[in-house]
Amino acid sequence: MFVRKIFLSLIIGAMLITATAHAEIQTYSGSGQYFMTDETIDFAKSKAELDAQRNIIEKVCVYIDSQTEVNTNVLEKDEIIAIGAGILHVIDTKFSMEPDDAGITVKAFVTAEIDIDELKILLERAINEHKQR
Repeated sequence: MFVRKIFLSLIIGAMLITATAHAEIQTYSGSGQYFMTDETIDFAKSKAELDAQRNIIEKVCVYIDSQTEVNTNVLEKDEIIAIGAGILHVIDTKFSMEPDDAGITVKAFVTAEIDIDELKILLERAINEHKQR
């Protein structure tokens, strides 16, 4: 029984290592900014960093769908849907601050790693969920 548990553990471990070894990890950079007036520096940095992360996701993977309905040459509906999905692992963030008369512009420069295979799965799931609505 003990040998069987060890053997099963080794097989599961080998499967996990194999799955991880085939993952396609790529590194991306993005930038974002936040114009600060009355907020704290930490709040502004957080907002700028989120904007930079969003910038990375938009660079990597976005699904766009356009739906237009015309009835007797009259536009009834015109809708553009954009879906971005992703899991990113931030490996570096740098900030700069540029003051002017009205406030301070906080800029974030983010470098992140993204598992492209996982990204494809998430995007397919988001597209399917959107189509079911």
